[in-house]
Amino acid sequence: RLVFNVLSGNTDDHARNHAAFWDGERLSLTPAYDICPQGRTGGEASQAMLITGSRRLSQLTVCLEAAPQFLLTTERARAIIDSQLATIRAQWSSVCDQAGLTEVDRRFLWGRQFLNPFALEGWEAG
Repeated sequence: RLVFNVLSGNTDDHARNHAAFWDGERLSLTPAYDICPQGRTGGEASQAMLITGSRRLSQLTVCLEAAPQFLLTTERARAIIDSQLATIRAQWSSVCDQAGLTEVDRRFLWGRQFLNPFALEGWEAG
């Protein structure tokens, strides 16, 4: 969820937007809600919550540094990030069609809120 927030420009990902279900044996994330990509005029953005240590920059490289805190190996974290990148790229047109976005809106969101260059800075696919 953290990676999706970074990739979609949702910087308002405070603790109340992250919850889990407990069935007596396992935890699972609740469905995502309150996802609101924020407009950007410049490149740099920060998440509302710290990602790792005192770092909160909205970048995939910072998310990768946090992998051990989520009990993920670097390899597994890279695979998750690469999968989300591929899915967003592959499904962009279809999701925009479903949402009824105009071509102008699609172009406005792509590369600004969604897959902003700052978020991808320093990222090399695994």
